[in-house]
Amino acid sequence: MTFTSPDIPDHEGFAAPVLPTGESAPSAAAFTKTFVGYQAACSCGWTDRRRFPATPEGAKETEYRWWSRHAAPLIAAAPPGELVARSNLLCERITGLAAERPLAALALLSQVESWQRTLLDQAVAQARENGASWAQIGEAMGISKQSAHERFRAQVSS
Repeated sequence: MTFTSPDIPDHEGFAAPVLPTGESAPSAAAFTKTFVGYQAACSCGWTDRRRFPATPEGAKETEYRWWSRHAAPLIAAAPPGELVARSNLLCERITGLAAERPLAALALLSQVESWQRTLLDQAVAQARENGASWAQIGEAMGISKQSAHERFRAQVSS
């Protein structure tokens, strides 16, 4: 049994069997070896600390744990799919424009850059106000926490 969400495509949760040795096994091992319980796990490598009985209820509890402990924070941080699709389309269109009319592309990109900087500052400030750490902000932006802090500390009160 696997658990998935379209909002976090690189994550597939599952009830990993716990072997008598206490080790988690890939879910396929459950059909070939004796197991004593379940542990919530994800294809990304995340594993929950809690273990549950080898019962249907235990398997259900692992699903709940994957959703609440692992997927929910990732979904909260994931940009909406509709905006990602529109952003990708905008990038493709500007790439085409740059090839055909580079000066028009430059004018448009300059406009995008001006509002993008303001929006980025606002989003970082709001994230900090909501309690996000510099590490979380850096992770969301694909940069280190140090880089995020250095880049935005002057605009945002720590």
